[in-house]
Amino acid sequence: MPLVDMKDMLTHAYENGYAVGAFDLAELDFLPAVLAAAESARAPVILSVAEPPSQSPVFAWVMAAVEAAAARATVPVAIHFDGGTDRDSVVRGVRLGANGIVARALQESLFRHIDRTRAIVDAAHACGVPVEGELAYAPDGDATEGRAPRAVQYATVAEAKGFVERTQVDFLLVSADMVRGRGRSRFDWGRLKEINAALKIPLVISGEMGLGDEQCRRFIMLGVAKISCSVAPGAMASERLRANVRGDRHASYSALKDGIHESIAAQLEPPMRAWGSAGRAAEVLDRCRPWNNIMHIVVYDAPRLDAPALQALMTEGQRILSGIPGVRSVQVGHVAGEGGRYSHCLLARLASAPAVDAFRRHPAYTGFMDRRLAPVASDRIEGDYRMVDLIPEIAPLAFRPALVPDRA
Repeated sequence: MPLVDMKDMLTHAYENGYAVGAFDLAELDFLPAVLAAAESARAPVILSVAEPPSQSPVFAWVMAAVEAAAARATVPVAIHFDGGTDRDSVVRGVRLGANGIVARALQESLFRHIDRTRAIVDAAHACGVPVEGELAYAPDGDATEGRAPRAVQYATVAEAKGFVERTQVDFLLVSADMVRGRGRSRFDWGRLKEINAALKIPLVISGEMGLGDEQCRRFIMLGVAKISCSVAPGAMASERLRANVRGDRHASYSALKDGIHESIAAQLEPPMRAWGSAGRAAEVLDRCRPWNNIMHIVVYDAPRLDAPALQALMTEGQRILSGIPGVRSVQVGHVAGEGGRYSHCLLARLASAPAVDAFRRHPAYTGFMDRRLAPVASDRIEGDYRMVDLIPEIAPLAFRPALVPDRA
């Protein structure tokens, strides 16, 4: 239940004058610490996960753990996939459980960046997933092969407005250089105010900009609804590890990790309070749509096909349907006992309710269901079901404030 629609979460923050923290889970060890801080502060939180360049299969296991922990939390949680570079990466991120996508800026021209970001947005929106865009680009001609790019350029207010209109991103990352005045150490608050007034969408900043609490609050007043912290948990863990090594250079691996969760949680909770998200959990859960998967179920009978032919058909169906954006998994099955009107079933797990319509309209779906399955299925029934847990788990994975040291 606590997995909620990320666009709803950040829209609520934007409209109510606070910011949600997004914390990078560079290591799975950081997960319980981040959730402990959010639980203690009763704050909504975003878990940000980036896929390693090697696309290691371990990443799928990490995402499964993150999704399971988020679903069992008692505060609103969203899972942000920090690796949207093309349509395929979006499909992969959503399949693994993300309900938010970061469209990464690359060393490319503004026009190429707009076109690529729009492709990412189209793929993500078909799954019901919002996209965070970043408006930083290389001047035309700099991204060509064999030529060293010049410094990345940051957009004017007019370019930012045009970028959002043409790409339809849901949130915009406002970089430090985009907000600072040229040659000045102070932030260009007037420029940020103009950006906010022109876009009227939640803005995002990086928490690694060396900002104080007052500066963060001022950013929030000017439209910032998400503060991303990609370095903080790792830096806190490193600090604790070094302290443990100094205490006992010959300590075991588990002993060296002692206190890391508590240390990270204790240091993440104060920013959540400073950003105004503390105490908002119940309100956000009440106002935001829950993020539930939809199960598309097809039951049918195929008396004219023998077992090998049916298996070949279903293998083809799994392969085709699994590639549609918003599809998390496809399974096929056969009746478990004797009798029954329908002997076979196909189960497609979809990321969200908006993904259902796109799934049913997709040419890969209509092509397989109408031209491959329909001619051999004597009868067929289809339905879409929202999956919910009505009975709490016997032993839920709870992240309690007890993980955070007593502040008394």
